[in-house]
Amino acid sequence: MKKLFFAALLMVCPFTVVNAAELLSESMPVDSLNSSTLKVKTIKVKYLSEKDNWEPALYLNVGFNTMVGAPSDCSFRIWPSFEVGLGFKGNWEPFGKKNVWSVGFGIDWRNYRMGNDKYWYKDATGNAQLTPFMAGQTNCKNWLNVFSLQVPVTYTHYFDKEQDWGVTLGGIVNFNTGAHATRMFEFQDEEYEVETSSLRQRPVTIDALLMFSTPADLSIYCKYCPMEFFKDGAGYKMHQLSFGIWF
Repeated sequence: MKKLFFAALLMVCPFTVVNAAELLSESMPVDSLNSSTLKVKTIKVKYLSEKDNWEPALYLNVGFNTMVGAPSDCSFRIWPSFEVGLGFKGNWEPFGKKNVWSVGFGIDWRNYRMGNDKYWYKDATGNAQLTPFMAGQTNCKNWLNVFSLQVPVTYTHYFDKEQDWGVTLGGIVNFNTGAHATRMFEFQDEEYEVETSSLRQRPVTIDALLMFSTPADLSIYCKYCPMEFFKDGAGYKMHQLSFGIWF
């Protein structure tokens, strides 16, 4: 009896499943089935497009510098004064390749060469001053060195889609972590090198930046700092100016 019952059940089950499926499909429309029975939640994932991506890039700038607005007895030389900067930045193009916002981080080293007749020293109050070299000292050299951590924030507008020609405006925040003066001279056939540190430079300054891009994968830049180099009363009133090429 059991064998006959199972055989009959196997013969009936396929028809039962098919009939149930047909009953479901005939009695319930597909639209009703999708909306009432199977509720599928759609999750939209937004991917950043190419123009929204931050693109990190290295940069290098090399140029000349001097001080402007200093008294006439401050004989700064553009040559061989020089500047070298190195860092990286991220470019953001939310409105296409012709408009680029950038922010970065870098280091910068500036050398300000002076005339050979005077050198930097600190007076009794710690202020930086210039004084003539002593009689008998020969082959005199004197320069001012500044090291900074930098945060450039810029906007560039390109005039073509290839980003060959463009103009950049922005500012560079300088954290001036160190400044010292160095003088070298010969006296009685002996060579001397003297370093004067802790010149009381402003710890934070901001440079205004103007730059022109060219198809040669380099730019011509000019930087000017409207803030005085020394703290109030700590030295001469003068402003940093530099210009050169930016890779």
